[in-house]
Order: sequence, then C-alpha cells, then structure tokens
Amino acid sequence: MKAAMARTPMRPPKTPRAAPMPSAQAPTMMTEGKRRDLSGGKQQPQQQDPVNVFCRVRPLPSDGDLTCMRVKNSTTIAVNPQDQHKLLQNGAQREMQYIFKHVFQSDATQQDVFASVAQPLVENLVRGRNSLLFTYGVTGSGKTYTMTGNSRHRGVMPRCLDLLFRTISDYQAKKFVFKPDKLNGFEILSEEDALLERQQEMNQRFAGTGRFAFRRKESDPEIASQASVEPTPLSVLDEDNMYSVFITYVEMYNNSVYDLLEDSGIQKSLQCKIIREDANHQMFVHGVTEVEVKTVDEALEVFQMGQKRKRMGNTVLNAESSRSHSVFNIRLVQAPTDCQGEHVVQDKQNITVSQLSLVDLAGSERSSRTKNTGVRLREAGNINNSLMTLRTCLEYLRENQQQLGPNPVAKKIPYRDSKITHMFKNYFDGEGQVSMIVCINPRIEDYDENMQVMKFAEMTQEVQIARATPIKPDLGLTPGRRKANKLFKIAVNNLNELGIPEAKQLEMDVGLVYSLGADFPHYQMDSPETESKIQELMEYLEQRIDKRRKLRANMDLKCDNFRQLLMNLDRDNLQLRTELASLKAVYKQERDRSAALENRVRIHESSIDVLNNTVSKRERQIQELTHKLNEQEQLLSQKEQEKEKQKKKFNSKLAVESDKNKREFDQKLREQRVKMQERMRIKDEKLRLVSNILQSEDVPSLPRSQSSEDLLNDKNRNRDHDRGAFTARTESSVPPTTRTDIYCTPRHGLAAANNRHRRSRSAGDKWLEHRAANPVPLGTIMQPYLKNRKSVTKLTDMKQLTDHGATKYCLVSQEADTDGDVETKLYKGNVIPTCGGGAQVVFEDVECLRQKSPVHSPTRKRPSNSNLSASAFGGPLPSTGLTSVQDVASRCNLGIEGHSSKKSKI
Repeated sequence: MKAAMARTPMRPPKTPRAAPMPSAQAPTMMTEGKRRDLSGGKQQPQQQDPVNVFCRVRPLPSDGDLTCMRVKNSTTIAVNPQDQHKLLQNGAQREMQYIFKHVFQSDATQQDVFASVAQPLVENLVRGRNSLLFTYGVTGSGKTYTMTGNSRHRGVMPRCLDLLFRTISDYQAKKFVFKPDKLNGFEILSEEDALLERQQEMNQRFAGTGRFAFRRKESDPEIASQASVEPTPLSVLDEDNMYSVFITYVEMYNNSVYDLLEDSGIQKSLQCKIIREDANHQMFVHGVTEVEVKTVDEALEVFQMGQKRKRMGNTVLNAESSRSHSVFNIRLVQAPTDCQGEHVVQDKQNITVSQLSLVDLAGSERSSRTKNTGVRLREAGNINNSLMTLRTCLEYLRENQQQLGPNPVAKKIPYRDSKITHMFKNYFDGEGQVSMIVCINPRIEDYDENMQVMKFAEMTQEVQIARATPIKPDLGLTPGRRKANKLFKIAVNNLNELGIPEAKQLEMDVGLVYSLGADFPHYQMDSPETESKIQELMEYLEQRIDKRRKLRANMDLKCDNFRQLLMNLDRDNLQLRTELASLKAVYKQERDRSAALENRVRIHESSIDVLNNTVSKRERQIQELTHKLNEQEQLLSQKEQEKEKQKKKFNSKLAVESDKNKREFDQKLREQRVKMQERMRIKDEKLRLVSNILQSEDVPSLPRSQSSEDLLNDKNRNRDHDRGAFTARTESSVPPTTRTDIYCTPRHGLAAANNRHRRSRSAGDKWLEHRAANPVPLGTIMQPYLKNRKSVTKLTDMKQLTDHGATKYCLVSQEADTDGDVETKLYKGNVIPTCGGGAQVVFEDVECLRQKSPVHSPTRKRPSNSNLSASAFGGPLPSTGLTSVQDVASRCNLGIEGHSSKKSKI
C-alpha cells in the first residue's frame, strides 16, 4: 500500500508542451539553416559585434622613471609627447587621447582583468560559441604575465580553466566517451569502448609509457599547486548535457607551427605542422595533440609540460622574452543525454563543439634597441613580419566593411601570408567573439613603439565580427530529465533503506514531450521559387502529421496505463480504509496508555527537580568548604615560608655573631697570653738579676732610688713603647751571663752577641717575600734565610696572598740612616684568612740588619766609642757610683742588642 501511495506523485498526467520530436530534428535544423532562402531569397542581416579592445598599463619599474602615459578615466588614456626637444622641432603638440572598452591602471589586479575580459568568453564557451582572446604589445609590456601570471598572481588562462571546471564539475562525461577524429571533430564511443580506452591508459601509466605517463613528475609546482579563489559557477549550463574538455597547445616560431604537446619519442626536435580547413570551414592544425583533462590541476600540468618546450630568449629589453606566438585552445565538447539522463545519445550529429583560443603574441622589437644578432635577429624579423601581416589583414577587413555603394570592390585579405592570421581566418571571416588586451609599458623610452600599438588598437576596434548563433539539437526529450532521474534514484534508495520491497518495481517515465514542433514559418508565395517552396512545405506538413500520429498512439497507451493505475489505486484505497479503522482503535488505546505514562513522568520529573536542587546546594557547600580549605592551606604554607625565612635569617645572624665572638675571644686570649708571657719574662728577668747580684762578689752598692729593679722597669717600659701599633715585635733573649756584665767586672775574651737577630723558626711555613724591584745587595756572609718562599715586587690585591697559599708574610725595606749606612728591615707576620674570603696580615716580628761602611766618615762623632769597646771586650770598668753603672748598662745594651732604644722603634 505504501508503494502504491509513493508511486502516485512519480507519474502525474502530462499536459502537452511545446517541444519538437526526434523525427522533426532534421526539418528543424533545415529550417534554421535555410531561413534566408525560405524568406523569398532575401538574406536576413546577421548581427555583428566590434572587436573588444582593452588596455592594461604596466607599473613603472621604479618611481624615478619618466612616463609618457596618463590614464584619464576607465575608458580613456592620454599619450604625451616624448620630450621637449620634439616639441621644439614639430611645434606645439597636444597630447593624444585613445578610447578603449576599458583601461586597467597599473594597480589593477589579475581578477579585475579576468572578470572584465575573459569571463564573458567562458560564458560563450559554455553556450557553444567560439571566442578568441589575444594580447598585443611591445616586448616587456606584460603580455605573458597577463595571460599566464606567476606563482602568486594567476593569469587569465588558469582562471578560465578554474571557472570552466567549477561550472561543469557535476556534469562531466566519463573519460574517452568523446574521442577526437583527427579532422577537428569528435566521435562518441560506447561504454564498452570507453572502458577499454581507460584501461589501456591506466596500463600505460603504470608501465611508464605513453604520451603523458610522466606528466605529473614534469609539472611545475609554481602554477599547478596554486589554490583557487572559489569563483562562482556560471548559470548558463544546460543540465541535460554531458561535457568534456580538450586542450591543445601550439606555437608559431619563424612562421612555422609546432605542437608543444607532441610525443616526440626518440626525436628531440618538434615536427612542423600544417594548417587545414575542416568540413565546417573551421581552421585547425592537422595532427595536433588533443588532451582530455578532467581537473584544473591536470590541465595546468599539461600546459606546463608544453611551456617547457616553448621558445624563450634573453634580450636587452626583456630577460625572458617570448620568441614565438603561443596558442592555447580550450575545446568544450557537449552532447545531450538519453531519456533517462544517464548516457550520451549515440549520435555524432548531436555533438556541439565550442572553442576558446588564448593567444600570447610575441612582442614587437626594434633591432636598434635590442642589439640582436644572428638567430635572435632572425626571430625578431619573423615576429615583426607576422605582426605586420595581422595589422594588414585587420586594416583590409575594416576597409572592406566600410565600403558603401552598389558595387563595392573588396580587397583580398592576405591571411596566408602568416600562420597566425591563417589559423584564425574563420574568426574574422566567420562567426565568434574577438577580444584583445593591449599591454602598454608607460616608460618614456617606449614612446614610439607605444604610438604604433595605440594606432593598431584604434584601428582594430572598428572591425566588425559576426555574432555566433549556434543551434543546439533538440531531441524532444523532457527538460530536467537528468536531475529528475537523480532525485528518483535517491527516493528509491530511501525506500529500500526503509525496507519497502515495492521500491524495486518503481519506474520513472520521462519520455516524449507532446508538441508538434516550432511555430509554422512565414512564407511569401510571390517569388519565382514558389513551387519548390510549396514542395518543401508539403514535406514539412507530412512530417508533422506523422509526428501527430505517433504522439496520439503514445498518448492512448499512456491513458490506458493511467486508467489501470487509477483502478489499482482505488482498490488499494479501500484496503487502506479498513486498515485505518483498525488502526484508529489501536491508536486510542495507545493514546490512553501514553497519557498515564505522561502523568507518571511528570511526577518523577518533579522529584528529580527536588533532588537536583538538593544536589546543587550540596555542591555549592562543597565548593565553599573547598575554597575555605584552600585558603587555610595557603595561609599555612605562607606561615611555613615565613618561618623558614626567619629561621634562615636567625641562623645566618647566629653564625655571624658566633664567628665575631670567636674572633674577639681569640684576640683577647692572644692578648692575655702575650701579657702573661711578658709578665713571666719580667719575673724571670728579675729573678736572673737577683740571682746574678747574689752570686757576684764585687758589686757596688746602688742607691735606693736607682736600684736594679728600677732599671729593669725603665727598660721594659721603653720596649713596650717601642712596639707601638705592631702586633709582633722583635724579642731579645739575653742570657743571664751577659746580663751580669752590667753590674760586675766583665771577663776578658768574651764577645758581645746580638741574640735578637736569629733565623726564623717557621721553616715549614710558606713565605711570601715582598721586596723592591732592584734591592741593594748586602754583601755579607750572614744573609736572611726564609725556607719555602716566593718573592714578589708588587702586591695590589689581598687575593694574591690566598692564591699563593702563603701562611707567612715578610716585607723587606732598605733605606739609608743618618750616618749613610744601609739599613735593611724585615717585617714578619702571619697571613690570617678572613670570613669574607680575603686575608689579613698580623705583624709579630721585625728584624733590622745594618751594614756599616769599613771607612769611617771624618764628620761622624762617636763619643762613647772607646767606652763601648772597652766595656764590650772586657776593658777597665770605672767605678764612679751610679753614673758609671748607668753608662755600663747603656753600652751593654748597645753591644748586645745592636742598636739603641731609639733605633729599635718601628
């Protein structure tokens, strides 16, 4: 029942519509082709269009270049004289103005040029009309850039291919359905033959043979990999046709035609081709390679393969100058589909072929500027000759079209003088649309060449070309059948997915359209050819009667089918009513059950809402508690960090204070030790003096005011005063025997010795000796001896003490005293490292070495010399009381210590 219901809208009764039958195809085509003869011998004037000429101005290479062009508006350009010298020679000259269909300024984009120039030509191509577009201009004016573009800005040719394939993307025929017949035509292959051709091409590609086996490897990624700009597809497409695109690529080099897509095989050079005329008076290159392409990338790969074979050269005016004219043909083949809209109608007469020719003309050159010689000069001559022939043909064609009068004398147009004019003869003498882009280089140096180009463009705009009126075959099939069949298949698939078995039995009827053809033509019976016209009219009426009989039979058959269909639908309708009554009862029960379930659902939904509210409250409480917990944890972590910082701070302070206290205690301890040692020494000295006094036999009695204890106290005070600010001092260890000489009679034969001058006892330490750069040699037998020492002459940083690892420091100073003797002093101290990484020197000893001259100076006064010698070497000691004792003590002090109390100060 469902199948019967679904079949009703599929096959509605058709009403008669205006469309011809297949049998009326020939009369219809004949009527269109012979409309001039049927109108009484008077030819109806055919519509003509002028050549559309556009102008594009190239940007100047640099801002400092002078220009001779000025764009006034979108259609007018003004040409200024070349220089002021020319004005003086020819008098006052005004600027020349030229009007074009459109003028593209230097900042115009490639899309602007394509939308205005090439997009209408692509529409003509889809409609079945031929079009021609060529670029003209001097060398280096941007013709090749406008036609092909570069890696960043695509030109007219890639954009035409992109728009064409986006328009026919869903309506392309399978490959090799259309096959070239080598005579500028095409033939239709069956599905089996096309499948064999595709299989053969695949085998050749896998085997690495064939004409385009390695086409993808040879492609240039700069053009083939460009991303499209998503152009809008054209709306002039006939959806009931199938389309295929073929491309050819040839060049005219030295007035010879070469196929750039030819499979040369072993031969490296291309073979010259010839131009012929087909049965429809269309010019074509005989034996040219026509490649069927299905995508834009595939077409660009084929173009790039031919581009690598194109002749290019380097000249003074252009680094990449085209040395030949290149012609890139895009041929669109279309044919109607059958009644089901799935396959192409197997009839060669129904094929419509349209062509878009994109021509990149080589630039005109002057040998005086290019400095060409040899091959380049010959190429330039052939290029200029072909361009001159093109100009001559267009000029003759314009003059022939402008001739008026009853018997105009037409000039013979020399199309065959050049290959480029011979190839496009059918455009100028036949039908089609011709457009030209004039490329201008506005530099002042190209003024003369630009003037010739402007004159040629102005003359070309006056040439009229007949408008093409292609007649597409009408087979009388239902329009939109292809789309209807597609929708029918989608509906059948949907029914199959739903599990309806009757879907496989459905049939779609998109048959003939009930019409007797076009309107009846108008005839004039007053011409001499009336009888022939009547005969043709009778044949036409017979064909209409035969067509009417066929249509009536077909209509009767469809009426019977429709009547049977109505009976079946009535029977199905009765069954459906019975089923509907039973279904209504079931539906009422199910509805009551659904109402009860809905009430239960509402109750459960209310309870679910309460639970959801409770859950949301608990979640908010959890979030708040979590937030508080995070805050407490952050506070605890901050407190812990503060504690750690305080701990580190107090530990560092404690370490600093401990180190400081330790150093202070060590200093105080050393001072106490020094004091105790001094006290013990004083006590020992006193004891030795007392012992000597007690042991001596002849000791004069001293007054109470000048006792030996007082002398010793005075001496100790002098020594304490001599130490001054030094931590270390030179100590004198006087044996008890020598000290007794002060108070008793000296023994003869004993020499006085300086016990304070002793060698260092720290032989195991490392010494750093600091002395002058050029010390005065002592020249004595007894020399200062420091074991394991390192001598330096300059000490600027305390780090030098720690780097050498020295533990002892000795400063050697030499100077002359008041008597002219050399006095050498050795200041000794300990190197103590500090807490800051440095070091300090604590001096603890001073040694004084004096070298006296053996020859005494006459000015030197030594009043106590004789007494000193006598006392020191056991001479007679005067006994004159306290004065004599003081004299003896001072002399003994001088002899034992080697210097007086004044000399011992540091």
